[in-house]
Amino acid sequence: MKKFLRSLLAITLLLGIVSTTALAAEPRWRNVASISPSMSAYDGSYTSAIIALEGTTKIECTLTLYEKGFFGNYTQVSQVSETYNGPRHEFVGYYAIKSGTTYKLNTTAKVTRNGVTETVSTDFEKRC
Repeated sequence: MKKFLRSLLAITLLLGIVSTTALAAEPRWRNVASISPSMSAYDGSYTSAIIALEGTTKIECTLTLYEKGFFGNYTQVSQVSETYNGPRHEFVGYYAIKSGTTYKLNTTAKVTRNGVTETVSTDFEKRC
């Protein structure tokens, strides 16, 4: 009986690992290969480089920068929007980013590829 239970447990664990791996392999977005956000206190810039898939004709991007307060709440401090006609572009905004302060950058983009528009969004948090 113990052997049977061990075998059943081993099979259950194996199936759990295999199904988790299969889920992780799905792409996050349909039209976008990657979004690479960054921010720097050195030059006061916050950026997101968006690489979309072949066939992309337009990227409408909004970068929203939030500053973390003393109690952990976030306050919007800057926002920039830009439209680019093409499959890859680096979107840039500027703010007086303070060293030692935590910021969150939200990137929201509407990406049009082969006539289909997809809205994608990601957050990036960093202590500068």
